[in-house]
Amino acid sequence: MGRRLGSDFRACSLHPLAPAGARWAGRRPSARAALVAALVAIIVGAAASACSVDGSSDDWPPTATPTTGASAAPGSTPLTEPVEAPTQLKVAFINLLSPLSRDANNPVASDTFDQRLEIVIEELRAFNPDIVGFNEASWTKATGSAAEKLAKALKLEFQYARANPWFPGQTQEQSDETVKLTGFEEGELILSRYPILRYERRALNPRTSETGEGRAALHVVVRVPGLAETIDVYITHLTGADEKVRAAQGADFLTFVSATRGSGPHLVMGDLSELPDRGVAQALVAAGLVDAAAVFPGIVPIVTCCRAAIVGEQPGLTLRTDYIFVTGLPVESVGMFGLAPRKRADNSLVYASDHNGIQVVLRLAGAAP
Repeated sequence: MGRRLGSDFRACSLHPLAPAGARWAGRRPSARAALVAALVAIIVGAAASACSVDGSSDDWPPTATPTTGASAAPGSTPLTEPVEAPTQLKVAFINLLSPLSRDANNPVASDTFDQRLEIVIEELRAFNPDIVGFNEASWTKATGSAAEKLAKALKLEFQYARANPWFPGQTQEQSDETVKLTGFEEGELILSRYPILRYERRALNPRTSETGEGRAALHVVVRVPGLAETIDVYITHLTGADEKVRAAQGADFLTFVSATRGSGPHLVMGDLSELPDRGVAQALVAAGLVDAAAVFPGIVPIVTCCRAAIVGEQPGLTLRTDYIFVTGLPVESVGMFGLAPRKRADNSLVYASDHNGIQVVLRLAGAAP
């Protein structure tokens, strides 16, 4: 369900994944403890391979809600009720850099996380989005819940789907236990100004690694005032490690979109880990989705990937692996955010992420062209 701050952050488990692999429940404490270090190493690798404000519930991570079909969200209303039907829909997306680093001796990603999140919040407030998507939305014991901080600061509803850690065959409860042991999780996050009516999570196949990294997709259905039909919103983050695996994940994601989309407009966003002229992006275009940055290039090219470091002045980006696709709504403008670094306390520079964000303005039906 779309959630408001002040409600229980954990979602109930609706239809747990059928267990088919190793179990966590029932392990002796000593055996479970012996696996923690290995699990942390696996999860850090998963987060690192993704790219070649105070929270209120940071003592417990957000819980994903796996379902085999969309689940109804009972009577939730947005924090900011629209007074009248909007004429535009503002959409934004960014891949947040996880605070967990592969290099235990380099804590920069974690040490800068709060400031980096504040940069994202500040720039999104200036844009005033209606719908925002985030890859690598994390919870750690050190940095707390990115989802709660973003939702509270931007005053938007949210829905979250865990991607990692969720090992093959684990139920919701077993995945929760893994999160407790490792003190980390990350996944896909969607914020909305308007009511989230339904939502569902899908674990994408194939996994990037059978012993570690998984990929997930999140689908929410949003009711926008003045529109006759609801809007389907999807987000995912595909692997950057293996082209064949990425192509298969993309095909599975497209199957998910095709099977669950309604008859109204829909949005697809995420870091596909590949360029616009490659397989997955082209498959989405062939399926009828419009790549907003491609059809509305503007004066400045939209570039999102990828900084080698987030601290210190970095060269300008030249590639794009991040997307907002749309059907049924004309694109009015496309831009970027998170481009400029900010000063830290020691006067060094820090960027919001290793990616730039994308922001799109869409015209709603009935608005003047």
